[in-house]
Amino acid sequence: MHNGKHLYLRTDHADLNHGGLTMTDPEKWPALPYAEWAATKKTLHMCTQMLGKTRLALTPPQPEWLHARLFLDGHGFTTGPMPFRGETLTVGLDLFDSKLKIRKSDGKRVAIPIADGRCVADIWDDYVRSLAELDVEVDLWEKPQETADTTPFSENTHDCTLVPEHARRFHTVLSSVYGPFEEFRSRFFGRSGVQFWWGTFDEAVLLFTGKKVEAPEDKGYIMRYDLDAEHMNAGFWPGDDDSPEAIFYGYLVPPPPACETAPVKPPHANWVEAMGEWILPYEAVRTADDPRQAILEFLDSVYQAARSLGGWDSESFAYTPPPPSTRPSRG
Repeated sequence: MHNGKHLYLRTDHADLNHGGLTMTDPEKWPALPYAEWAATKKTLHMCTQMLGKTRLALTPPQPEWLHARLFLDGHGFTTGPMPFRGETLTVGLDLFDSKLKIRKSDGKRVAIPIADGRCVADIWDDYVRSLAELDVEVDLWEKPQETADTTPFSENTHDCTLVPEHARRFHTVLSSVYGPFEEFRSRFFGRSGVQFWWGTFDEAVLLFTGKKVEAPEDKGYIMRYDLDAEHMNAGFWPGDDDSPEAIFYGYLVPPPPACETAPVKPPHANWVEAMGEWILPYEAVRTADDPRQAILEFLDSVYQAARSLGGWDSESFAYTPPPPSTRPSRG
């Protein structure tokens, strides 16, 4: 399968431009103490759900709910372009302006404040009204998904805090994580992606082998259609009330036997049987001499488990980029 040699997905990360994020930079890898920003996190989570539900309603279905994913951008989060009656619609959260922004391809746009004590109910009311004013007719379910708090957006008058500094700090972490995630998947010759999941509020990198599998029958509606393809899922999750520690996670679908025996790096990473996932604390990454390398080691470890335990043919998925093109000299 691998001709007696360990064929890593990462052939040589050293030859890629990773923006200089090699040694620990406190500004790029800030601490993320959950208690300090929990109130902002909850309000921001509900706002991302508004974006996600809009994308879910307007975008044609794709396997593993990929049509519902959000994306990171330079100022926050975005749905990316969504089709609507021959036009395109984009909705984003600008964490530097503290506004939810709606833009249409006909040039119309609306900006809705999300800070300064505004509750989720206020933001939702403005959002629904603004969509109607822009002639965007869309059926949005206002009940949050994959969250402990299922208060409908229109009734949520308890999440009313969004501290811009806290929201931007989270965005800084996601931006720093985004680079290694993209770097990791760049050597995979198959379907892959980096996205933000608004239900579970995590940034993830996915690798798909292209094989269909039977989803477990005991899973709910969402997971039943999320676990029907062989894939690797790894990501960054900022914690919640029940588990406040920010972590990196990784798992394989379907889960191969003996995952607990797989060697995993860096040293603080380990297998958690109760979760069925490999876990690496964010604090261990951000304080490492080289956070980027720590993330790549963790991702590579999970991928090697897919090869050694899951039987993935890693050689067939290895992608070699084309050599740099030769430019004619001037003069």
